[in-house]
Amino acid sequence: MAGLPPPRAAAPGRAEQVAARRGRGSLPAGPMEALSQRCPLPAAQGCPRPGRGTVLLVMTLSLLMYPVLKSLALQMHAAVTGSYISGTHSIAFINCLNEQIAKDIARGIMDKRLAAYVNILPKSSALYFWKGELEESTEILLLVKTRTSKIGELSNYIRSIHPFEIPEVISLPIDQGNPLYLKWIEENVPRD
Repeated sequence: MAGLPPPRAAAPGRAEQVAARRGRGSLPAGPMEALSQRCPLPAAQGCPRPGRGTVLLVMTLSLLMYPVLKSLALQMHAAVTGSYISGTHSIAFINCLNEQIAKDIARGIMDKRLAAYVNILPKSSALYFWKGELEESTEILLLVKTRTSKIGELSNYIRSIHPFEIPEVISLPIDQGNPLYLKWIEENVPRD
């Protein structure tokens, strides 16, 4: 049996191999050391964790989609519970030079279905700066109840017909109110 190699000892098990490598310093003790040894980048650059790009992408998309997701959740909640979504409707303030102009503008708003309701408030005194000078006048104020989504269209319409160079069109969202009245506004002002 001179040509046969000497018998080999039994191969050590996995636990013995790991223990032997740790003893020689070839296998790190913790998970971070294991990651740093597998990472080909120099230590100064660090080693990105697997999936970091995916996590960043998901976080970025979540932040960008938050307004849309919140709006959808509020609409679903309102549909299920019948509750009002704050800010769905607005009141716009529009100033007019006299009662006839106010009535004409109010009629035009209603004819174009830009509002469900327009109040024409009586004369009030106004003080304002115009072209550097303090002015005083009397005005008629319109309170326009409409959908918030119609404010841009309403403002464009007012600028196109109003005799003032810069007409006042200011809106405030309706936070809460009589649910039946708010539903009535919604029914009388068509969606975009």
